[in-house]
Amino acid sequence: TETSRKACVIGGGAEVDDGAESISSIVSGSSEWHDSLVDELDSALELTRELQKLIVFATRSDKLRDGSASFMRDHIRTLLAVSSDNAEKAIRLASEERRLRGVQGEFGTRSLHPGFFSSLGDDVLQRVMHSLGGEDLCRSRQVCKRWSKFASDETLWKRLCLAIWRALDTDPALWAVVNPEVLFNDLARWRKIYPSVRGRRRWTCRLQKTGRFVCDLVAHQISGGPLGDKGLPSTLIVERRFNINHLQTFVLPEASVLYFEPATDADRAGYEEFIAYLLRRTRAGLALEDQRRFIFIPPCAYSRQLNYLGPSLLGVVQIAYPPLANQGAE
Repeated sequence: TETSRKACVIGGGAEVDDGAESISSIVSGSSEWHDSLVDELDSALELTRELQKLIVFATRSDKLRDGSASFMRDHIRTLLAVSSDNAEKAIRLASEERRLRGVQGEFGTRSLHPGFFSSLGDDVLQRVMHSLGGEDLCRSRQVCKRWSKFASDETLWKRLCLAIWRALDTDPALWAVVNPEVLFNDLARWRKIYPSVRGRRRWTCRLQKTGRFVCDLVAHQISGGPLGDKGLPSTLIVERRFNINHLQTFVLPEASVLYFEPATDADRAGYEEFIAYLLRRTRAGLALEDQRRFIFIPPCAYSRQLNYLGPSLLGVVQIAYPPLANQGAE
């Protein structure tokens, strides 16, 4: 609710009586969600769909169909790496679910006597809070002062934020883009930034230069209109480059702006090498898909105009405009 959302960001928990929602219902409420998410993460059907997409993409592209199979080998290795990572996540979620059920079983489903909440030990409360998502933590902050203290623990909110947007931990300049009202040195910054982090669209995609794998990316939208049902393609191939001095005239005012970060630690080397490659040539990268243009922008004067002062890669998505013949394209 709106009240819960505001309590999450602003104030301390309001005093309420001990007849609030029982601990067992708070714990068990996420059980069904965990089960479905585990199935989605380690899904044979999903891996089959990704392989089918690769086959369709390769057979429709003249360059790939008549070239070597290195692209397909790289992509299959990436799919297997992502699938393995998802399987590990599924195992961790299943373990967490068993732990949650253990907490629930510890209290049972019996009616709770008045004052039950105040009788819970600190270790039990910590276990419960650690297992909750952002919305439930917001509600927990409103139960009583003691619950508010535990649910306000910054380590909980930091964990939730970094599960969505890892770069927040290493890129202070990103905070001004996500929510300029939350300062990086604020002692409650993770709790305050969480609603802004959770509400943004994000996608994963594979970045390539022609014939060469670069890295896997997570793209977070930071401004502009929606990308529609298509979102980002699963693979973006940088086929052209143009001088970054032309960004001012090339980028449309209504374009969508993205923040790219490497999907995993293993992708960081390729990610940083790609940024250095663009900077050495004072170029922006360009990937094409039908009428859409995907522009990769290294740190430069134009990225500073977008209010981002950090070292990471930004992106712009827009409908094709203008022709590149007179814009110093390569």
